[in-house]
Amino acid sequence: MFNISESKLPECLKDENRINVLFAPTRSRSVNPKDWDNKISSWKNIIKVYCDTNDVYTFTFLSLNKAFIRNGRPPSCLSDVLNEMKKSGEIQSLDEFLTKSPRTWSGWATNVFVKRPFAWSYNKLKNSVYTTDTKEQQLVHLEVIISKCNDLINSIPDNYKKKLISLKELLNILNKDSTNVEDIKLLLHYMSNQNLIDITYLNNNKQTELETTLIKFCVGESGLITELDIGVYTLEKNEKIILKSIEEMEDNIQSCIKEAKMHLSKNHRQMAKSSLRKKRDMEKLLEKKANALHNIQTLLQQINETHTNTYVWESYKKVLSAFDMNFKNTGISEDMIDDTMIKLGEVLDKNHDIQTAMAMPAQDLNESDLEAELADLLKEDAPHDDPPDDSGLNTSDVEDKFKHLTLNLPKVPETSPNTSQIDVEVDNLIDLSS
Repeated sequence: MFNISESKLPECLKDENRINVLFAPTRSRSVNPKDWDNKISSWKNIIKVYCDTNDVYTFTFLSLNKAFIRNGRPPSCLSDVLNEMKKSGEIQSLDEFLTKSPRTWSGWATNVFVKRPFAWSYNKLKNSVYTTDTKEQQLVHLEVIISKCNDLINSIPDNYKKKLISLKELLNILNKDSTNVEDIKLLLHYMSNQNLIDITYLNNNKQTELETTLIKFCVGESGLITELDIGVYTLEKNEKIILKSIEEMEDNIQSCIKEAKMHLSKNHRQMAKSSLRKKRDMEKLLEKKANALHNIQTLLQQINETHTNTYVWESYKKVLSAFDMNFKNTGISEDMIDDTMIKLGEVLDKNHDIQTAMAMPAQDLNESDLEAELADLLKEDAPHDDPPDDSGLNTSDVEDKFKHLTLNLPKVPETSPNTSQIDVEVDNLIDLSS
């Protein structure tokens, strides 16, 4: 129904009785305020869902009246609904919407935006009443515009959000064709007013509006378009043009070589020489283009390195600022740290002295008394048959004892024993054992 899918169709359009009530004329609000508010609210939701589902960025009373025809009849209350939506600020006339100029490209918007099908002057008298004279007035549903802007931003890859892109490139990214340009411009206009993008326009009569309209999505603090951004964009475009030209020239050189071989196969030497001369001329031109390409790529690389160095420098600044803020908040200084470390050393030394003192044994008894008592205990425990303890003798007493010491040992024989007798005794022992 109304080109709205079943999954998104409002509940009020799924009940036949409710639909008949919605298509009936509205009575005075004073008669039944609750039903009047409910009816207006239902139609507001239907219009929003219809515009969002069908990508309707602008509409008129007549276009909606035609879109909502059911069983041959349009809704009788649509004029009252649009009037209430305009009073509540849910919709705006297109000229009012476009009167709010972006921050940097009002001149561009005036000359280019929507190709002048609409008036740019805004009549304040239109704020009060929606009359039948404005049935063809273009209207914009703000909530739908905001929703479509969010969808557009989410559709842009991150690598495209940090550089300039043309309106033509934007259409390609969104898979839109030239018939959707006017709708996309409405979204760009709103996003520029909200500082979500910045737009500039290149003065180049050789290029179309889609190619000369440049857009930059605001990421962080890098919002406004700078001369450096335009320079980088121009270099990148020239790089692509030269790359394409070099590719074509290399193909032409290969074609010249093939032509020369073909002429030689037919024994057309002059024709072959002509092809080779053409090849050499293209090789010289190719070398110049290759040098130009190298210069462009070198510039782009240096610019990227400059950006990287800038980011690193900014990171250093932020870290230093964080350190300074932290020191300021905590009150930490170098002198305070030195004082704290000195006091810490004193406390540790004092603690060491305390631990050492606590580890010392208590000496209540005399050491000599303890030694004497231990000696008495040893004497009591010693066995009685132990040899006398001569530890108290001196060296002279020991020598006297050795002098008077006698041992009863046999005399040493004067002759060697008889070997034969020994042998006999050995033999006897052998016989006995056998």
